[in-house]
Amino acid sequence: MIRKFWAAAAMGLALAAHGAQAAPDVARMTGGELIAFTRAMPKGGELHNHVSGAIFAETLLAWAVEDGLCINVKTLSVTPPCQPGEDLKPASAIKTDEILRAAMIDSFSVRHPDFLDRSGHDQFFGAFGRFGGAGARRDGDMLANVADNLARQNTFYLEAMVTPQGFASRAKGAQVGWKGGDLAAQKAANSAAGLEALVAAAIAETDAMETRARSLMKCDTPAALPGCQVTVRYLVQTSRVAPPEQTFAQLQLGVALVAADKRWVGLQMVAPEDHPLAITHYSLHMRMVDFLTDHGRTAKAALHAGELTMAYATPEELRYHIAEAVRVAGARRIGHGVDLPLETDAEGLAAEMAAKGILVEVNLSSNDAILGVSGKAHPFAWLRRRGVPVSLSTDDAGILRIDLSHEYARAAGEGASYADLKTSARNAIAFSFLAGEGLWSDPGAYRRPSKACAGQIGKAEPKPGACANLVASSDKAREQWRHERLLAAFEAAAR
Repeated sequence: MIRKFWAAAAMGLALAAHGAQAAPDVARMTGGELIAFTRAMPKGGELHNHVSGAIFAETLLAWAVEDGLCINVKTLSVTPPCQPGEDLKPASAIKTDEILRAAMIDSFSVRHPDFLDRSGHDQFFGAFGRFGGAGARRDGDMLANVADNLARQNTFYLEAMVTPQGFASRAKGAQVGWKGGDLAAQKAANSAAGLEALVAAAIAETDAMETRARSLMKCDTPAALPGCQVTVRYLVQTSRVAPPEQTFAQLQLGVALVAADKRWVGLQMVAPEDHPLAITHYSLHMRMVDFLTDHGRTAKAALHAGELTMAYATPEELRYHIAEAVRVAGARRIGHGVDLPLETDAEGLAAEMAAKGILVEVNLSSNDAILGVSGKAHPFAWLRRRGVPVSLSTDDAGILRIDLSHEYARAAGEGASYADLKTSARNAIAFSFLAGEGLWSDPGAYRRPSKACAGQIGKAEPKPGACANLVASSDKAREQWRHERLLAAFEAAAR
């Protein structure tokens, strides 16, 4: 089938550099051809995936039925087990009430952006509260769903955003209270209150989630689902819309968890960046990350920043969020980055990010649905032209009703070439927080393989010696080796 996709682009082949094999002209593909092509294309991994927002409404509703939950027909939300009443119906009612079922799917997604709320922005963020009850106690189910969907799109690495011990860590922060901005005193007080004791509970939580996911996917059996092949690492989600003592406690727990368990590889800050608390405490949050991670030395951070437009923030707020994430917090990656062209000295900031290798996780459909930014108005092409590393991701695939292949197809429809898509896929591993040295000396450009593996990338197996040792000892090199092997097979199918 891959041969057909490449043949469909034959009329528009663009010759690669130095007379190498022609690459497909994705701009000439029809919509169906493009979707099929990007679905088959190895996409490396996904770096920006909120697991709780990745599940489609139909799946969440099926879980609500299984768990005996109720639906509030006024708010179109899921509630815990209940006694049906005037506003409450058992979730099983959706089996026979198609109007209610359709309304619930609308409530849980942005397929009709102003269905319940004033805008795509409000509909998107409001959906979490409406479907949250359906995903409670389903962490392993959600992980299995996300991993298997990625694997079926020829993508085998995931950095999943999850909130470990969320309520418990925030409760510790509330118990300690705010120490007036003395971050050292705040950290000491949290430790004295036993915050780090939650690390063991978070690890147990992770173990249980993975055990459940592997069981659902039948891993280590002849009937194993494709998702068993996905390598998963986790980013600690922390809330930017909580009181500062609670946000700090979540971050402090996150740093301790990253130090204790190699599956947890970094920090994130989530929730609407335009929320009053997020705006008020933005600079404080950046100082918190800087202090707790020693500017990224003890734990890496990939921070949501620049998910703003003038529709949701003042010009003053658009001038500094990404700059502070990079320069104050020491972020290694930026999630969204939509307002970067509006930042003070945007060209200088972009040049700095390019030089430092600070990647932007690009979420095209999310930015369209939430912010109304798409096409030429989106900075995706602007970033690429300035050498800022980028990688495509979904953000919240279930709410947006998309998948990663859709985002690659959308990028091509908005002007990205096959070379751009290929680089995005490679970037998803090269700029991941996986441990170890990579296969490339020039991540982002991919012209110079590491000395150990020169001349071997794309082969079935590394030769015994330096290259085999690198692949065996480095998580990052191992994932890159798998991706390059898949990519070589994908491209060879055109010959």
